[in-house]
Amino acid sequence: MRSTAKRWAEEGPLIELARLPALALLAAVSLALAPGAVAQTSAELAEQDLRLARIADAMLLANAGLCRQTMPVTGMILHSADQYGEEALPLFANGPLSVAGVVPGSAAQLAGVQAGDGVVAINDRPIDAISPEGEDNLREAAFFLLADLPPGEPIILELRRGDGQETVQIEPERGCRSLVEILLADGPNARSDGRVIQLQFEFARDLADEQVAVVLAHEFAHTVLEHRRRKVEAGIDNASLLRHVGRNQRVNREAEIEADRLSVHLLANAGYDPALIAEFWRSPEGQQAGGGALPSFIYPTQSARAELVETEIDRYLSLRRGPSWPGHLIELRERDFASD
Repeated sequence: MRSTAKRWAEEGPLIELARLPALALLAAVSLALAPGAVAQTSAELAEQDLRLARIADAMLLANAGLCRQTMPVTGMILHSADQYGEEALPLFANGPLSVAGVVPGSAAQLAGVQAGDGVVAINDRPIDAISPEGEDNLREAAFFLLADLPPGEPIILELRRGDGQETVQIEPERGCRSLVEILLADGPNARSDGRVIQLQFEFARDLADEQVAVVLAHEFAHTVLEHRRRKVEAGIDNASLLRHVGRNQRVNREAEIEADRLSVHLLANAGYDPALIAEFWRSPEGQQAGGGALPSFIYPTQSARAELVETEIDRYLSLRRGPSWPGHLIELRERDFASD
């Protein structure tokens, strides 16, 4: 499998996120597993992929009004043959771009899209005519083609299913523009780069749904607040060891605090009790996600993060539910880190 994650700069591990399907990771692990273990691993990966998609799509839709960039949220999880080695070819019997999964109740499911369908064309554009740019694969090219469709335009898919071919029309709602995916790799538990949000497989698997939503809300807050753009414009080092010192450290820490505060509102808008965030940071899972007892130059302590979100709730969301328009935080998108 060709990992696309290597070229994405991190917003920083959480705690230092459409999707790379977890099924796509099977090719990377199958060589080391017995046939029975492969089937079990595939099922576990698919389960986590679909669970994250369900949580993420609901959050993207619920917070669409806070985002300057939106996209149609279809509920489809796409993958492509060029993400894999030859051992994964059976997954693409219906074509090089395939539906790995469909979120229950989504626009795609209502339109009749099924897992395993091959995508032949999107709005009359043949998949064979799509050329991925740079290191992108076909899956990513298809995602961005869908994401660029204008508001109000239906999505017409030509699908191949076995020996037949059919046309379906998807009527998606608009949500915030972000590609959310499960990643099977060593490294940070969660990370984002302004366009992609990733949760590490084993980390996500061991969390309850509400805890996954808490982690996702933090990473999603970086996207809404456009931290990547703001840091690039300010010349902030976000990748090397220099991110821990001087002005880099101060700005990176400020961005993490902003994200923690905004996550309160993103979570509430998606129907969760924002108090779950403080509970998470005081839980064993939150302690692990935050680096345990090791001090961080960028992140506040887990107890400080819990107190921070509790203060945000008390001041701005005392009813602990949405809808919320956190204008005091959204306006920070216009703030120039370079002027600090």
